[in-house]
This record gives sequence, C-alpha cells and structure tokens, in this order.
Amino acid sequence: MLERLLDRIWYNTVHGAWEYAAIAGVFTLLWLWWHFRPGSRQRLQAKRVGLPQLRREILTTVASLVVIGSVLPVAYALGLRQYSPFYDALDDYQHGWASNACVLLLMLVIQDTWFYWTHRLMHHRWLFRWTHVTHHRSTNTNPWSTYSISPVEAVVDSGAVIVMLLVLPLTFWPAFIFSWLNTSYAVYTHLGYEIFPQGLSRHWLGRWINTSTAHNTHHARGRYNYGWYFLFWDRMMGTLSPDYETHYSKAGFLAASAKSR
Repeated sequence: MLERLLDRIWYNTVHGAWEYAAIAGVFTLLWLWWHFRPGSRQRLQAKRVGLPQLRREILTTVASLVVIGSVLPVAYALGLRQYSPFYDALDDYQHGWASNACVLLLMLVIQDTWFYWTHRLMHHRWLFRWTHVTHHRSTNTNPWSTYSISPVEAVVDSGAVIVMLLVLPLTFWPAFIFSWLNTSYAVYTHLGYEIFPQGLSRHWLGRWINTSTAHNTHHARGRYNYGWYFLFWDRMMGTLSPDYETHYSKAGFLAASAKSR
C-alpha cells in the first residue's frame, strides 16, 4: 500500500510540475518580451526581479509542488474516496456539456471562496509568519512566484480541491479543465504585467474579475485584494484596495497611453 501511495504522489508531483512548467514557461516568454521590449505594456512595479529572487522562488516551488502532489493521494489513502462522488469516466455519470460547465463554474466559485478566506486568515499576525511569509518575500512578482509558498500554505491551498471532491459530482473533463485554468490564472495574477483591457475595472462585468494588477498590489502592500478569480468577496468585505480602479486604469498601460497621444 505504501508503494502504491508513493507511486501516486510521484505521478501527481510530476504531472503538476510539468503542467506548471508549461504554463509558467509560456507566460515567462511574454514576461521576457515585455521586459526587454516594453511595447504596449510596462511593468506593474518599477522594481526589477533579480536572479536571487528567481532562484529562491524555483527552489521553494519544487518543495511546494511535492506537498501539493501529496495531498490528494494521502487523503484518498485515509478514506476520502468513499465520500467523494468523483466519476472516473463520463460513462459512469451521464453529464451533458451544460452540466459539466455548471460544475466547472462551481469549482471556480469554491476555489475563489476558499482562497479568499484562508488567504485572509493566513494574513493574521499570529499565523502569517508560519504560513504565508514565504510567498510574500516576493514583493514584486513574476510567473515563478506563483507556487513559491511554504509547505503549510501548500496544504491549506489544496483544501479547496478536497471540498470540491466532497460536494460536487466531478467527472474527468471539468477536473481537467479546472486544473489547467486554475494554474494559468494563478500564473497570470503573478505575471507582473497586465494583459486585460484597460477599461476592464470599470466594465459592469469586468469590475468583478480579479486581475494581475490587483494581486500585484497585494504583494506590494501586503494587504487588500485577497481573491483568486473574482473580486466579489473583496468588494463585499471591504478589502479591495481603495485606489484599485485608478491604479488599474494607469498601471501597466502607460506605454500604450503615451503611444496613443
């Protein structure tokens, strides 16, 4: 049984590392392009990201990916499987595409809600040092800052997937799409550049969407903007940075604005 558990941990870790490396690699190419040829985008912070920061982030990322890859195998070994309505194939539970889309949307909501509240909790002065300080050593982020977190935070962040497995009738495709989308969005929010349109923060729908600008501000200030995908909780709980819309309309778009004049 132990050998099977270790095999599953190894598989999950390698798969997670490959997925993250592929996504972060693509964003890094974009990051490098804008870094050396600013064009229509400028850095969200003037501060540069140095090699010591990148080395530290990659080393801590390796450890966190091992922990993340271990959480589900250990949870299943402890009996989670019997309480989880996960169906290994679409034939096992006849979901249509509309149902799968609804499940995927619920996964995003659960992830965002879990992350917002645990993220705020980890910012408590009694917990910050033991859970979240590793991640906040990167005050200016880049694609490799995403999973530069402590082992404790890696376990806490993985809790959202446990909740999904317990409350949602998951099948392969929603889980697969969520995995890639979740990592992609996490890397985007740590990109250090903004890729969404300049007017997004004032749009009736866009004002509820979390952005790289919002999360970069969180790292720079150590407070505000705790969400993952959305700004629902931040707006409702009064934790959105007061100058977010002004900041978003200017940060990262200065080159484009100058070019248009």
